[in-house]
Amino acid sequence: MQNYDLLIERIATSAKLEKEEVERRVEAKKAKLSGLISKEGAAQIIAAELGISFEDQDLKISEIMPGMRKVNVIAKIINLFPIREYEKNGRSGKVANFIIADETGNTRAVLWDTNHIALLESGEIKQDDVVEIKNASTRDSEVHLSGFSEIKKVEKTIDDVKTEKMVSEATLADVHQGQTVKIRGIVVQIFQPRFYSVCPECRKKVVKEGEKYNCAEHGAIIPKERAILNFVLDDGSETMRVVMFSDQINLVVPEEDLKDADKALAFRDDFIGTEIYLTGNVKRNQLFNNLEIVANDVEKADVEKLITEMEAKN
Repeated sequence: MQNYDLLIERIATSAKLEKEEVERRVEAKKAKLSGLISKEGAAQIIAAELGISFEDQDLKISEIMPGMRKVNVIAKIINLFPIREYEKNGRSGKVANFIIADETGNTRAVLWDTNHIALLESGEIKQDDVVEIKNASTRDSEVHLSGFSEIKKVEKTIDDVKTEKMVSEATLADVHQGQTVKIRGIVVQIFQPRFYSVCPECRKKVVKEGEKYNCAEHGAIIPKERAILNFVLDDGSETMRVVMFSDQINLVVPEEDLKDADKALAFRDDFIGTEIYLTGNVKRNQLFNNLEIVANDVEKADVEKLITEMEAKN
């Protein structure tokens, strides 16, 4: 069950309304706002209008959505990252990150308060502990703890936690930053491929210095060119730019073919109009300030398989 369905169920139960009535109000709210808000966002507005608050309720990770305040969750720390120090606008501090999971999913938790970070530094809270988080907020798909939040270790066991990254089947009109999504759509535009130089050993980007290329880890190297390919996907609800790097490009065309003008043109003509399944991470392009998807997996749709599935449903 997706986040939206869980939210609709909670609203319907709390307001003693039929789910269909709640969904009708959500669609009306979206239409009133000219479609500039996601279904989840419209549902949260409807909940507020009905006087329904999800504050002070313990949530499952699958129920956490962007824009929530006073989020309470009990989950297991499955991956703890090193604490980082930062300096920004003349101020310095520390930030800690870890992945929490329960039986419904997983997400990143970010700690900014020095007292919370001290619990990690002292080992009072560590990987594989089950923690209770209160009064957190959500940014994108992450849980953020401020000085007003609480975190403590609890003596509780959570079995069968979901460690794989959560992937939501969604429409482009409803995706939000930080989400990992699976979209079915049609390629409607392809941009000229771009190339950059990487170290052949670690595959990290390198910069030319004089006549040589130097890798910070491997010194002077003979670089290898890797491609970046951008295209526009249309799923019927919206269009969005998709970014593919080498590993994903090779799923649809040999990367080397993009260096040959004739082969690149032939691929472009063939790929435009293709229906695909795309899995990727929704990011915000800082240059254009709009959302885009960085592809993890790309698969051409099997038309015969789709017809079989549709017939089975009917």
